[in-house]
Amino acid sequence: MIKFLHKKIPFIVDFKNQCIVAVLLGCFLALVMIFLEPFDTDGFEADNKYLIFAGFGIVFSIFYVVNSRMEVLWFNSLHKKWTVKHEIFAFVILVFISSIPIHFYNQIFLNSWFEYNYSAYDYVKHGIWFFRSSLIPIMFLLLPFYLYLRNRLGILPVAEHFRELKILGTNKGEKLVVQEYQILFVKSSENYVEIFYKEDEITKHTVFRNTLSAIKKQVPFLRYCHRSYLVNTSHIKSIKGNSQNAKIEFTDDLEIPLSNTYYKKVKSAVSI
Repeated sequence: MIKFLHKKIPFIVDFKNQCIVAVLLGCFLALVMIFLEPFDTDGFEADNKYLIFAGFGIVFSIFYVVNSRMEVLWFNSLHKKWTVKHEIFAFVILVFISSIPIHFYNQIFLNSWFEYNYSAYDYVKHGIWFFRSSLIPIMFLLLPFYLYLRNRLGILPVAEHFRELKILGTNKGEKLVVQEYQILFVKSSENYVEIFYKEDEITKHTVFRNTLSAIKKQVPFLRYCHRSYLVNTSHIKSIKGNSQNAKIEFTDDLEIPLSNTYYKKVKSAVSI
């Protein structure tokens, strides 16, 4: 099961294809509204009833595109790696993001909410009921079409081809083979260095007998951030504190010191 969640699958980067999926899913939702009349709409009567029902599809399409653009940022931060796990999270996020405007639309056009003196509590209570009893079943009905279209119009992402590194220690057999982007930082302690790196989104580390200056020669793109540390600036999440007591923070809450000597150079190299 865990291996399946890490399986790479197609992802839609192109804005045009994202819009195509948005329109097709919106049309499907509009047809569901018109022919199945969910959300307790079977008793709704109005001169432009079907046009109002179609509006649900339009609202969903708009927020699908918004969500898709945010997905691209996420996709890039993952070094263009998209898996089943990410697709599941993306769908859950889409359901939550789109549920708020869809419920708002429902209350305005079908329930004439603002013609009555309902409280904010009533609105939230109805929204929870709407989400649980109506929207979730509809979204799961939409799910097979969602997956098919994203698979059909997406492309299987190819990992960025960073230069392969062979980092060597002074002892026989001490060798680490990784891609550039996998390196997080290197820590030195007396005659040893501890190399921290990412592998399948898990932080790992290995210890070699060597000096920090020797590692710097082998991996020249790493920057000094402290006399005992080298860092890959592309993995820095944030820099906390001022130049006197700064810390470098990574996405998995790892922290390393940033000394006053290297503060300005590292800060200027990081876009945060």
